[in-house]
Amino acid sequence: MTASIWVAELIISDKTEEKIVSRHRISAEEVKDAIVCIAGLPFRWDDDPDRGKRALVRVKVRNVAYLVVLYPVQDPMGDVWALGSAYPLN
Repeated sequence: MTASIWVAELIISDKTEEKIVSRHRISAEEVKDAIVCIAGLPFRWDDDPDRGKRALVRVKVRNVAYLVVLYPVQDPMGDVWALGSAYPLN
């Protein structure tokens, strides 16, 4: 992951929030705090045949590494994303 991504706004649906809290033990606020307006976030593109193009971002929350899946949202500035999930890596 050598490229960096900028996220000015992160959209999190109720369903996705429920999933990350119950399955992955991370809150929507923790994800937002780790992603939104943080310069230099390393990421890579992934082109999933079923889900389409998405950005995979590595962050740390409470000293645990997470892989955050972001989907681009139609936005003139290109810096609005929708959260797909956040998976603990440790």
